[in-house]
Amino acid sequence: MKVESWGMFLFLLSLIAAWSMLILGVTRWILSRCLADLKEKVASLGGIDSDLRHLEREVMEMKATLPLDYVRKEDHVRFELVLNTKIDRLHHDMMTLNTKENSR
Repeated sequence: MKVESWGMFLFLLSLIAAWSMLILGVTRWILSRCLADLKEKVASLGGIDSDLRHLEREVMEMKATLPLDYVRKEDHVRFELVLNTKIDRLHHDMMTLNTKENSR
């Protein structure tokens, strides 16, 4: 009976060792895949740096040309005010001429 117990103990011990090795192997495989994915993502971040510099350069160029391409709001309001004043003066002159014509 002692030999049988000793054999059963060795069988269970080898079963536990095999299961542990399987778990360690799967864990190592999962970690290696995670590290490979992480290295790939870190490598792709290098390309983002150059894209960011290119985008920053484009924004700076746009800031430089923006005043040349667009009218500021204050300039447009001033232009509209001058234009409306001229139209009102013209309307007033026409009404004055019209009243002088009607009074004759």
